[in-house]
Amino acid sequence: MSYRSADGSDDALLADVKGIRAVIFDLDGTLVDTVPLHALSWIETCKRLGLTVPTMEYVSTLMGLRALDIAKKLCGEEIAERALEIKNDIYLSLLGNAKAINGAPELLRLLKDRGFMVGVVTSSSRRVATKVLEVTGLRKYVDALITGDDVNRGKPDPEPLLKILNLLGLSVDDVVVVGDSRYDVEMALNAGVRVVFFLGNYGDPRVVSIKGLLDIIGYLDQFPIKH
Repeated sequence: MSYRSADGSDDALLADVKGIRAVIFDLDGTLVDTVPLHALSWIETCKRLGLTVPTMEYVSTLMGLRALDIAKKLCGEEIAERALEIKNDIYLSLLGNAKAINGAPELLRLLKDRGFMVGVVTSSSRRVATKVLEVTGLRKYVDALITGDDVNRGKPDPEPLLKILNLLGLSVDDVVVVGDSRYDVEMALNAGVRVVFFLGNYGDPRVVSIKGLLDIIGYLDQFPIKH
């Protein structure tokens, strides 16, 4: 397999990728602009619990991990579940500010029009993920959703991705993965996915760097749908 980063001046070339049937997306930071809301919610949770208040920068480095795992890191294992409940309540109260990432509705609509399945794998809890998909109007495009509640091991472990593939009746050769954190990339590569799109720069020849979601449209014709 040989291709170049889409973030350079040359057009990326994707080879040996045929029969793609679905595109699997991360949620926060990839489809919805909610990473700052999550970070603020964790910071407020620590304040309410009387814990050391982390910086926004540090909390941002944890985004992509399973929500319960973040709670353990920030608040300790003993109160992690309680902290997560508080955090989720705070986050849900902020969802009026949630918006889809630029290009997300257009890309998902185009994928569905062309016959691709769409999956979402997120580290957030199910009630949080479902709500944000509804608020941003993206839920109607999603064929399957796996959340942090549905797995024992979150990203970067391949379990979440393998679970959604099972739901969709697909193999790793049938999908590409799109994400914005190293945890998304590592999950996909650990599962054996052949092509990963990364929003930003990623120094791995197996990963295609893109500047925005709509960059993916240029690759769709290279993914003839397997019938």
